[in-house]
Amino acid sequence: MVRVRLAPSPTGTLHIGTARTAVFNWLFARHHGGQFLLRIEDTDRSRSKPEYTANILEGLAWLGLHWDGEPVIQSERIEAHRAAIQQLLDSGRAYRCYASETELTEMRERQAAENRAPRYDNRHRDLSPEQEQAYIAEGREATVRFRIDDDAEITWTDLVRGEMRWAGSDLGGDMVIARRAPADQIGDPLYNLVVVVDDAAMAISHVIRGEDHIANTAKQLLLYGALGAPAPLFAHTPLILNQEGKKLSKRDGVTSVSDFQRMGYT
Repeated sequence: MVRVRLAPSPTGTLHIGTARTAVFNWLFARHHGGQFLLRIEDTDRSRSKPEYTANILEGLAWLGLHWDGEPVIQSERIEAHRAAIQQLLDSGRAYRCYASETELTEMRERQAAENRAPRYDNRHRDLSPEQEQAYIAEGREATVRFRIDDDAEITWTDLVRGEMRWAGSDLGGDMVIARRAPADQIGDPLYNLVVVVDDAAMAISHVIRGEDHIANTAKQLLLYGALGAPAPLFAHTPLILNQEGKKLSKRDGVTSVSDFQRMGYT
């Protein structure tokens, strides 16, 4: 069965670009007799607000884009996300990185001075047990990073763009999948990891979203493989652009669906 999802983040009101993505998902599901699901991605605790969630739900209902079942609240699934991270740690596909923010800033500044693209240099990928214990003894906290081999080749057939091909070396080094936390804990899980875990749990068959997610798709396909989960099919749609050909933003004028509603649009 076709199962698609809209996964807005309640860090602002319902954006017209998100509404457009919702239309594509809703039409695709209804055309195939499938399901259109809704997931509220509220793991950004500092920016997510209940009033934004309410605005998103009201905006979708006003547009007539009714979803199937109850919305999934991502923050309520954090234990499943942490369990997946632990699975990756246990399998050796992820590791704890003790590099401090100061050290990472120095690394990025050095790369910028040398006109190199910013990327993590994988410096803590292969720490010995003794090195790791020394960092713990210093009281350092750790992020969790997922191993991305530079020679990896990620390919998929995009339902909009056709054959896609990415090299692991283009993905910025080993990817952080959990925020900094004490070494005996797993910090807050991050976007690419939680999206994969939740889409797998929701049995999503097709992910239809904006083309600004293409690099995320390459990373997420690696995570699907590492977790032993079947990957959905992907379709990346063009973005709504302003007159300069850049992604539409609030600086370009009205972007909120609720504002259009108040202005009298039907």
